[in-house]
Formats: sequence, C-alpha cells, structure tokens
Amino acid sequence: MKLFPSLTLPLLASSQSLGEGTTFTMSAAGRGCLDKSSVSASMSRDGQRMTVTLHELNAYTGPGYAVSDKTQNCGLHLVFQPPNNNTQFALVENTYHGYTRLEPNITLALYSTFYPSYDASASTTTSISIEGSGAGQVFTRSVVVPESQYKWSRCGGPQGIWNLNERASLTSRVRDAEGRYGAEEGGPLTRQVRFIYRECS
Repeated sequence: MKLFPSLTLPLLASSQSLGEGTTFTMSAAGRGCLDKSSVSASMSRDGQRMTVTLHELNAYTGPGYAVSDKTQNCGLHLVFQPPNNNTQFALVENTYHGYTRLEPNITLALYSTFYPSYDASASTTTSISIEGSGAGQVFTRSVVVPESQYKWSRCGGPQGIWNLNERASLTSRVRDAEGRYGAEEGGPLTRQVRFIYRECS
C-alpha cells in the first residue's frame, strides 16, 4: 500500500522508553550503494529514529545519460535488537531529504518499502514525488503512516532480517529534458525512519 505526504503527525504512544537501547546491524546491496562505504545508518538512543545516509543514490536524465541512469536503488538488510523480546515495533513516519535540479516536464519519485523477510506481505511503502521547475532545490518531506496501517514486528525471539528498499526514479515527458537527483549542493541524501514501540500482549 502506497502512502502519501502529510503535514500532520499522529499522537505516538507514551511508552517510547520501550525502544531505548535498541541496536541494529546492517548490510546493503544495489546499484545505488555498490560501494559499501556509500551508505551508513545510526539509531537514536531512544530507538525512535533511524537516520540512513545514501551518498550514491543518484539519478540522472537528459542528453548523454543512459536509460538506466534514470533509476537507482539500494536495499538495506537490517537486524534489529530491541532491549527485550517482549517488545514490538512499527514504522510510523519516513522523512526524505535531498537535492534536485529538474527541468519542467520531469518528475522525481522516491519510494521506500520496509518489510520483514519472514513475511514480505507485511510491508509499509512510503513515497513522494517532485515536479521539475528548472531551479535547483533542497527538499525535506515527511510521510506519516496512518495508525490503522502499522505493521508490527512479531513477538518473542529474534526478529530476523528487515528490509528497507530505497528507489529513486526520474520520468521525463519531453525528449532531451535534463534532470538530476543527488547529493550535490544540498548535503547528503537521507531518510529518517521513525518507529513506535509497544509491549507484546
């Protein structure tokens, strides 16, 4: 299910201390992160926010670029370690930050899909799109997941591998129109994923 940007944040549960001390390990694969040093991630102390930095998830379109340059992807494989096995977590918000320079008639679409390896159908997909204006811009946009669509991790035992797939795609409606999505001028490309926690019932 695709979710779209919202400016309203939900009321999160008051028991956020449940996530304090959550750690994780990570590996990455994909055209947008062939160099393993091009992607990094960190978790806040309270376990609520994981920030992912993507240095090479760049997309380009226009004269001189191949069709394959229009799309980039990076798959992150994450193993979370909550403080105890009696805690569940769910992704509740995703914030996109980056830089674009798009001529008119070009659209940038960014997609993020988060799901556990043990159940690919239990996925949360967020996305944003930006229309070209001809000017370069630094952007920050958040997508909030409705509470009715939270996908909770399983209770008890190891969580297994969770996948966070990131994809950037440029679509041009005019031949030879130029556009780029990258880290130049605007600092690094980042995703900030926000989690909520609850005790298993």
